[in-house]
Amino acid sequence: MKRNGTVIGSIILALICLIAVAAEPPAFTGKISPFAYCASVGTMDGPAGTAGPSPAPPALEPYLHDALGAPADAKLAPGSVYWRCMDGAVYVCATGANLVCDRTADRATTNPGADSYCKDNPDAAVVPAYAAGHDSIYEWHCAAGRARYGPPVAKLDRRGFTIEIWHKVLHPRAATTPPPTQAP
Repeated sequence: MKRNGTVIGSIILALICLIAVAAEPPAFTGKISPFAYCASVGTMDGPAGTAGPSPAPPALEPYLHDALGAPADAKLAPGSVYWRCMDGAVYVCATGANLVCDRTADRATTNPGADSYCKDNPDAAVVPAYAAGHDSIYEWHCAAGRARYGPPVAKLDRRGFTIEIWHKVLHPRAATTPPPTQAP
Protein backbone atom coordinates (compact mmCIF):
# COMPACT_ATOMS: atom_id res chain seq x y z
CA MET A 1 0.00 0.00 0.00
CA LYS A 2 2.84 2.37 0.83
CA ARG A 3 4.36 1.70 -2.59
CA ASN A 4 1.12 2.78 -4.35
CA GLY A 5 1.13 6.01 -2.34
CA THR A 6 4.69 6.74 -3.45
CA VAL A 7 3.84 6.09 -7.10
CA ILE A 8 0.71 8.25 -6.93
CA GLY A 9 2.67 11.00 -5.15
CA SER A 10 5.34 10.90 -7.86
CA ILE A 11 2.72 11.13 -10.60
CA ILE A 12 1.05 14.10 -8.92
CA LEU A 13 4.39 15.86 -8.50
CA ALA A 14 5.22 15.27 -12.18
CA LEU A 15 1.84 16.70 -13.24
CA ILE A 16 2.34 19.78 -11.07
CA CYS A 17 5.76 20.35 -12.68
CA LEU A 18 4.27 19.99 -16.17
CA ILE A 19 1.51 22.48 -15.37
CA ALA A 20 4.03 24.97 -13.96
CA VAL A 21 6.21 24.71 -17.07
CA ALA A 22 3.20 24.97 -19.39
CA ALA A 23 1.89 28.05 -17.51
CA GLU A 24 5.00 30.12 -18.35
CA PRO A 25 4.97 31.16 -22.02
CA PRO A 26 8.22 30.77 -23.93
CA ALA A 27 10.50 33.79 -24.30
CA PHE A 28 10.39 35.74 -27.54
CA THR A 29 13.13 34.50 -29.89
CA GLY A 30 12.37 36.55 -32.98
CA LYS A 31 11.27 33.54 -35.03
CA ILE A 32 7.77 35.00 -35.30
CA SER A 33 6.67 38.63 -35.36
CA PRO A 34 6.18 40.43 -32.03
CA PHE A 35 2.52 40.81 -33.01
CA ALA A 36 2.06 37.04 -33.45
CA TYR A 37 4.01 36.42 -30.25
CA CYS A 38 1.83 38.75 -28.17
CA ALA A 39 -1.33 37.34 -29.75
CA SER A 40 -0.21 33.86 -28.68
CA VAL A 41 0.95 34.63 -25.12
CA GLY A 42 -1.65 37.26 -24.21
CA THR A 43 0.14 39.14 -21.44
CA MET A 44 3.88 38.98 -20.81
CA ASP A 45 5.80 41.74 -19.03
CA GLY A 46 9.21 40.38 -20.09
CA PRO A 47 8.79 38.92 -23.56
CA ALA A 48 12.51 38.27 -24.08
CA GLY A 49 12.75 36.36 -20.82
CA THR A 50 13.69 39.42 -18.78
CA ALA A 51 12.23 40.28 -15.38
CA GLY A 52 10.53 43.36 -16.84
CA PRO A 53 9.89 44.85 -20.26
CA SER A 54 12.48 43.94 -22.89
CA PRO A 55 14.39 46.15 -25.32
CA ALA A 56 12.38 46.41 -28.55
CA PRO A 57 13.44 43.93 -31.24
CA PRO A 58 14.39 45.17 -34.73
CA ALA A 59 11.08 43.82 -36.11
CA LEU A 60 9.24 46.63 -34.25
CA GLU A 61 11.38 49.49 -35.61
CA PRO A 62 9.05 50.32 -38.54
CA TYR A 63 6.15 50.88 -36.10
CA LEU A 64 7.87 52.75 -33.25
CA HIS A 65 7.60 56.34 -34.48
CA ASP A 66 3.86 56.06 -35.12
CA ALA A 67 3.20 54.27 -31.83
CA LEU A 68 5.23 56.77 -29.81
CA GLY A 69 3.87 59.81 -31.66
CA ALA A 70 7.42 60.77 -32.69
CA PRO A 71 8.31 62.51 -35.96
CA ALA A 72 9.44 60.05 -38.64
CA ASP A 73 12.95 61.56 -38.67
CA ALA A 74 13.38 61.50 -34.88
CA LYS A 75 16.34 59.45 -33.73
CA LEU A 76 15.53 56.76 -31.19
CA ALA A 77 18.63 55.82 -29.24
CA PRO A 78 19.52 52.11 -29.40
CA GLY A 79 18.12 50.31 -26.37
CA SER A 80 15.88 53.22 -25.38
CA VAL A 81 12.58 51.60 -26.41
CA TYR A 82 11.07 48.75 -24.43
CA TRP A 83 8.19 46.43 -25.27
CA ARG A 84 5.81 44.03 -23.60
CA CYS A 85 2.59 42.19 -24.35
CA MET A 86 -0.75 43.01 -22.77
CA ASP A 87 -4.06 41.44 -23.70
CA GLY A 88 -2.56 40.04 -26.91
CA ALA A 89 -1.25 43.41 -28.14
CA VAL A 90 2.24 44.92 -28.39
CA TYR A 91 2.97 47.93 -26.16
CA VAL A 92 6.09 50.12 -26.33
CA CYS A 93 7.68 52.78 -24.13
CA ALA A 94 10.61 55.10 -24.90
CA THR A 95 12.88 56.08 -22.05
CA GLY A 96 13.61 59.73 -21.62
CA ALA A 97 15.10 62.07 -19.07
CA ASN A 98 12.42 61.14 -16.54
CA LEU A 99 10.70 58.09 -18.02
CA VAL A 100 11.30 54.64 -16.58
CA CYS A 101 10.23 51.85 -18.95
CA ASP A 102 12.12 48.77 -17.79
CA ARG A 103 10.04 48.08 -14.68
CA THR A 104 6.67 48.72 -13.10
CA ALA A 105 5.99 51.98 -11.31
CA ASP A 106 7.08 52.34 -7.70
CA ARG A 107 3.98 52.19 -5.49
CA ALA A 108 5.89 52.14 -2.20
CA THR A 109 4.66 54.50 0.48
CA THR A 110 8.15 54.79 1.94
CA ASN A 111 11.01 56.35 0.04
CA PRO A 112 14.65 56.33 1.21
CA GLY A 113 15.62 59.11 -1.24
CA ALA A 114 12.83 61.34 -0.02
CA ASP A 115 13.72 60.51 3.61
CA SER A 116 17.29 61.63 2.99
CA TYR A 117 16.17 64.82 1.29
CA CYS A 118 13.81 65.63 4.17
CA LYS A 119 16.60 65.35 6.74
CA ASP A 120 18.30 68.28 5.03
CA ASN A 121 15.05 70.08 4.10
CA PRO A 122 12.70 69.30 7.01
CA ASP A 123 9.67 71.25 5.81
CA ALA A 124 10.06 71.22 2.04
CA ALA A 125 6.72 71.48 0.27
CA VAL A 126 7.99 69.28 -2.56
CA VAL A 127 10.63 66.58 -2.74
CA PRO A 128 12.22 66.77 -6.21
CA ALA A 129 12.16 63.70 -8.43
CA TYR A 130 15.95 63.45 -8.38
CA ALA A 131 15.63 62.62 -4.67
CA ALA A 132 12.36 60.64 -4.65
CA GLY A 133 13.01 58.80 -7.92
CA HIS A 134 11.38 59.12 -11.29
CA ASP A 135 9.35 55.93 -10.99
CA SER A 136 7.43 56.79 -7.80
CA ILE A 137 3.74 57.30 -8.44
CA TYR A 138 3.41 59.71 -5.52
CA GLU A 139 4.04 63.37 -4.97
CA TRP A 140 6.35 63.68 -1.94
CA HIS A 141 6.80 66.44 0.64
CA CYS A 142 8.55 66.85 3.99
CA ALA A 143 6.95 67.35 7.39
CA ALA A 144 9.17 67.82 10.44
CA GLY A 145 12.10 66.15 8.66
CA ARG A 146 10.17 63.09 7.50
CA ALA A 147 9.07 62.21 4.00
CA ARG A 148 5.33 62.04 3.43
CA TYR A 149 3.62 60.82 0.30
CA GLY A 150 0.77 62.74 -1.24
CA PRO A 151 -1.65 62.04 -4.05
CA PRO A 152 -0.60 59.81 -6.93
CA VAL A 153 0.77 61.67 -9.93
CA ALA A 154 0.50 58.71 -12.32
CA LYS A 155 -2.22 56.32 -13.39
CA LEU A 156 -1.30 52.66 -13.69
CA ASP A 157 -2.58 49.90 -15.91
CA ARG A 158 -3.61 46.60 -14.34
CA ARG A 159 0.00 45.33 -14.61
CA GLY A 160 1.43 48.29 -12.63
CA PHE A 161 2.93 50.26 -15.53
CA THR A 162 2.38 54.00 -16.01
CA ILE A 163 -0.39 54.38 -18.61
CA GLU A 164 0.82 57.71 -20.02
CA ILE A 165 4.17 56.33 -21.23
CA TRP A 166 3.09 52.94 -22.65
CA HIS A 167 1.64 52.98 -26.16
CA LYS A 168 -0.20 50.27 -28.04
CA VAL A 169 1.40 49.42 -31.39
CA LEU A 170 -1.12 48.95 -34.13
CA HIS A 171 -0.86 45.61 -35.86
CA PRO A 172 0.32 46.24 -39.42
CA ARG A 173 -2.72 44.51 -40.89
CA ALA A 174 -5.04 46.66 -38.79
CA ALA A 175 -3.56 49.78 -40.36
CA THR A 176 -3.74 48.54 -43.96
CA THR A 177 -6.91 46.45 -44.08
CA PRO A 178 -9.78 48.50 -45.53
CA PRO A 179 -13.07 48.38 -43.66
CA PRO A 180 -15.65 45.94 -45.02
CA THR A 181 -18.06 47.43 -47.53
CA GLN A 182 -21.74 47.31 -46.89
CA ALA A 183 -24.24 46.21 -49.50
CA PRO A 184 -26.70 48.93 -50.62
